[in-house]
Amino acid sequence: MFSRTKMAIVWSGFSTLAEQFQWRRYIKLLLAVPVLVVLAVGSYKMGLQRGGAVTMNAFRSSESRVRRDISQTPNSSSQTVISAGGAIYTRWGRTECPSGSDTVYSGIAGGSEHSHSGGGSNYLCLPTDPIWGRYNEGAEKHSKLFGAEYEVPTGIDLTNMGGQSAHDNNAPCVVCRSQTKTSVIMIPARNICYDDWTLEYAGYLMAEASSHTGRTEFVCVDGSPEADPAGFRDENGALFYNVEGVCGSLPCPPYVARREITCAVCTK
Repeated sequence: MFSRTKMAIVWSGFSTLAEQFQWRRYIKLLLAVPVLVVLAVGSYKMGLQRGGAVTMNAFRSSESRVRRDISQTPNSSSQTVISAGGAIYTRWGRTECPSGSDTVYSGIAGGSEHSHSGGGSNYLCLPTDPIWGRYNEGAEKHSKLFGAEYEVPTGIDLTNMGGQSAHDNNAPCVVCRSQTKTSVIMIPARNICYDDWTLEYAGYLMAEASSHTGRTEFVCVDGSPEADPAGFRDENGALFYNVEGVCGSLPCPPYVARREITCAVCTK
């Protein structure tokens, strides 16, 4: 049996060992703390990098998907523009627009007097409801505006004239806006549009007479014209003559001398 003294010595030895073991644990823990801190910081940074990469990859994936969806989606903005229409043209010789176009306004054709060397060189579609600004009727204006008449027109359909000659009748006009088309072109020497274009109206190319002092633009007068309600006046002013080709610099064929040049107003 152990004596109390021996037991005390043994217990003291165990206590010393236990204390040494606890201190070693503390020392190891103290030494491990910086390592754990470094590892934690490194893991945190790696997590941020990985999370950032994941976030960036997700963003890039979403961007690519949006781009792909846009590329595969029909151009809705273009369709909207097309459906809105907007092509503007003048129908010379008529009071109403063709089907598929809205009337902006109707009026009477006008321009400079055919024998004048000055003034404007274009025909105008003049509204029948003018609005005046400030005016002085006592002062003469040196640029004159006249109504327009048909002059010995040939080739036209006289149905809208009641079978009577259109010669010397005042010419009406109407400004039209297409409901679905955005582009418009007047094609001379054709009464049929090219492929993918829509015919608004066809007729005959007309302008001022070559022998007259005044010059005008070429316009497409409807092939079945009407007369202005004011009717036959023979007051001249601006005039509409048929246009014919002259062989030489103008190749014949395909052109033929003396034939009335046709025209077509086309939209797309």
